[in-house]
Amino acid sequence: MGSSFTVYFDGTFWVGVVEICEPGGQVRAARHVFGVEPTAAELLDFVRHDAGRLLDRALADPAVPPGRETDPGPPSLVNRKRAARQASREQVRSGPSTAAQAALARALEESGRARRAEARADDEGREERRRQAKVDKRKARHRGR
Repeated sequence: MGSSFTVYFDGTFWVGVVEICEPGGQVRAARHVFGVEPTAAELLDFVRHDAGRLLDRALADPAVPPGRETDPGPPSLVNRKRAARQASREQVRSGPSTAAQAALARALEESGRARRAEARADDEGREERRRQAKVDKRKARHRGR
């Protein structure tokens, strides 16, 4: 018997789903709607206080035989060191962002692009003025001034 808890954004709300895979290949599941994106502290609090009720709800629901396309197969034994490496990789990986965060990141990127283009234009204008000053100075020396 294996279980997993997944938090994802379904387009409107952040949802947590617990899936319990039984030895016969049947699956039981229950979900919890968080609403806004939960922080790590909120997830830890949820696991400590409410995860038991969610598991009870999943176990009370009828088991469903897995479909062919979603059949995870029998749970395989995973080397504990490999499981630890995978868990550390998932912790390091940045979590999903909200649509607002993505919009802010795009706006920041656009303003950076505009600022770099403006700085490049200023640099080109400054170089053109320096070049013209050198030419004017050279012409003045040639004329004897």
